Amino acid sequence: MNEIQLIDTTQFHELQRAGHACVVDVRNHDEFSRGSAARLCWPVGDIDAASVGEFARQQKLAPDQTLVLLCASGKRAQMAAAKLRELIPNPIAVLQGGHAALDAAAGKSRMSIERQVRIAAGLLIVIGSVATLFASPAAILLCLFVGAGLVVAGLTDSCLMGRLIMRMPWNRG
Repeated sequence: MNEIQLIDTTQFHELQRAGHACVVDVRNHDEFSRGSAARLCWPVGDIDAASVGEFARQQKLAPDQTLVLLCASGKRAQMAAAKLRELIPNPIAVLQGGHAALDAAAGKSRMSIERQVRIAAGLLIVIGSVATLFASPAAILLCLFVGAGLVVAGLTDSCLMGRLIMRMPWNRG
């Protein structure tokens, strides 16, 4: 069983420059399409015993080649590493802090879409609650709509509010 190495941004860039590492983004395809330091996307939910062999063949992964995993903050990359350590002989490294750490090291700081969605949803629920108390009982529908949207987002792993927030000017490249 492989040990999982936690690396910082300096070590990540060294592995990239060396050219022997296979850098994989384990976020979903929508997140990956908005930009990544990895050239490959293999969502953590798709990683299983059946997909490992195919991935290794497609990427021509050498047994001694380090698999470097990254995501938005490092949590999903650690989950993916835990799955993969039992399935492949390769050394596995996880970028601590993920893309947020890379952005911070590059002097960029952008709030994650997920965090923006939580702020927006919470704010809409507070506004709906206050409006229900002081303006109209019908304003409770806003709270119900936002709550239902959160449930749907959780069940389908697709968030309409997240997609709308991604289109905001402050979230564009």
